[in-house]
Amino acid sequence: MRAVAQEIGSSQDPILEAARWIATGGADKTKATVPQIRERFGLSALQAVQAMRESRLVQARAH
Repeated sequence: MRAVAQEIGSSQDPILEAARWIATGGADKTKATVPQIRERFGLSALQAVQAMRESRLVQARAH
């Protein structure tokens, strides 16, 4: 499902939105990333980690 949403560029997936935010350098590098994601996107700790994993894929696709 996430792959389909990603292909059509949907912004309805908060995990993907968080992943894009991380991948584009939106996170403050001097602070822990998980709390930033949880606060900004309202995700659980598990979802925040999923977003961090997904951000690596976003970065890899960009290169």
